[in-house]
Amino acid sequence: MSQILKTAKDLLSIPQLKISPQEERKASVFGMAQSGKTTILGLLEIVCIEYANKTNEPGSTSKFYSLIVERTSGIRQVAGELRQGMFPERTPADRTFEADYLMRFGTTIGEKQIRLPFCETGGEAFTSMLERFGKGQYDIDPMMSDADLIYDYVLNTDAVILILPVTRPIGLEQEIGAPLNLPDVNAARLLSGIFGYKMEDQKSNPLHRKIRGVGVFLTKTDAALKFLASKHIDLKTKKGVHAFMARYFPETYATLSWYGLKNVRFWSTGLALESERNELGRVVAKLHPLNPVRGYKIKVDYNRNMPVGDYEEQMYDFINWLKNTVMG
Repeated sequence: MSQILKTAKDLLSIPQLKISPQEERKASVFGMAQSGKTTILGLLEIVCIEYANKTNEPGSTSKFYSLIVERTSGIRQVAGELRQGMFPERTPADRTFEADYLMRFGTTIGEKQIRLPFCETGGEAFTSMLERFGKGQYDIDPMMSDADLIYDYVLNTDAVILILPVTRPIGLEQEIGAPLNLPDVNAARLLSGIFGYKMEDQKSNPLHRKIRGVGVFLTKTDAALKFLASKHIDLKTKKGVHAFMARYFPETYATLSWYGLKNVRFWSTGLALESERNELGRVVAKLHPLNPVRGYKIKVDYNRNMPVGDYEEQMYDFINWLKNTVMG
């Protein structure tokens, strides 16, 4: 083997600095193309600001701070556009955008800090890399971005955040950009690859970082309300989540079950859309009047300067889950 090429296993098991209790934890966000990753991250930015404004009021004993570090991603723009009722622009299939959320609980810099790195690219990109591992093809050029992505988002992470649009397995939307139009198979392969890579790393790396928890966002529920109601599925309940996942994401659910459902948290999210009557008198979703290419117009609460939808409680719970599960 040439000096340039090394195995991913050798490359990623080089000595690392010891992790102190005060050092930041990390959670990595995964999802297939156009699964709602950018929207979820934009909503998280909005709620983080809202949360910080509440906790940092004069006299408040609890403190929360957040900071966005934009690298190649303009995630602040996403939050701004959501406040204007626009869905974020679709991420091109051949582009990768990265940024970090830094969250701190407390008043001292470095105290209970978590980094939420995200790579705004399709989960199929990670699946392709991890499949090479599964087939025993470990050779990765250390100068390529593959090595950095696998290290930062898989091996060097404490939690996995998976974005699953409910619209795809029920046939309301196609799996875009993935090799297969099989959303359940694609998600299960992605998870299996991540778990497999972590298990292999555990064998040889004494500083191996275990997965402390898995968070699953079930997105685009606003587009599936009638369907879910017809199947008597309520994604707000554990029973409803179990029924939905067991029926429409069976492979993914089996993989999560293997990991341990007690370590998995689910959140269902959706946004409220503006509506209008068409020429036939039917009530339909309204395209954004200023930017129709962005799709439907999101309702906005202009008094709070926030999009309207079913997401705030979930985001607060997600932030506290990061604090208690990932940081705990």
